[in-house]
Amino acid sequence: MHIKKVYRYKNVEEVERHHSGRYGKHTRPGARKKPTPEEMARINERNCMKKLRRKIQANFDEGDLLVTLTYKVASRPDVKEARKRLRRFLDRLRRIWKKEGQPLKYIIVTEYMNKSIHHHLVLNDLQDGTGPKKVNQIWKLNGGTHCKYLYEDGQYERLAAYLVKETNKSFRVPGNPAKVRYSCSRNLKDPKPKTVKLKRDDWPEEPRVPKGYYLDKSSLVNGIDKRGYRYQYYRLIRISSKCRPNKVNTKQKSNSKRGKNHGVKAGKNQHHI
Repeated sequence: MHIKKVYRYKNVEEVERHHSGRYGKHTRPGARKKPTPEEMARINERNCMKKLRRKIQANFDEGDLLVTLTYKVASRPDVKEARKRLRRFLDRLRRIWKKEGQPLKYIIVTEYMNKSIHHHLVLNDLQDGTGPKKVNQIWKLNGGTHCKYLYEDGQYERLAAYLVKETNKSFRVPGNPAKVRYSCSRNLKDPKPKTVKLKRDDWPEEPRVPKGYYLDKSSLVNGIDKRGYRYQYYRLIRISSKCRPNKVNTKQKSNSKRGKNHGVKAGKNQHHI
């Protein structure tokens, strides 16, 4: 028996296969040993990236925003004061989005170790595309803004990896006011897979691709876990979409899609992916 988990998004299906712990063929496992702290840190980081990527993929879409907020050099706050300013900023955004008939959705990462303090936000845009302009108008007293737009492909691995790695230096620092790697609005969906138990105890190295999809071959992984059981992971991309594997996750929106430039200004210390 093996377990198949399928995460379904707008244009992507993400598939994981692994044997049930009670059944199935397995290789002879080696001597078990407790992972080192370094190994556990790498495992936790990979799991965090996976969780964040799935959260982005389930809640945001093409045309939504990746915003970097920076501070004026002469008035850079400490982390506690930055959190207060960020809360006031989000409260104003929330009122504007509500007035436009949309809930505000966001994911926030703050970084300050060995660089100027700044915030990264994944943010849903307004229906009329004026989100970047509103963001800049509200934040400009604090500093600069820099905006990019999310790709349609929904494959946000690089984005999630970048945001998680931004916090590596500060996440475990004692007394860090941020306390978490990232924070989210409460209205985000937590993606749940469809889980199927299959009686056969094997699967092909090259997965069968359903009609209307193609296999993202760069995502295909066939391996053996520490218990000696096989596992497999891959992504299927809907052919009818504009998705293409292995692209950078964010890009500037062309003026032809959004109309005129929205006047988004970038601070001197902006950070790019």
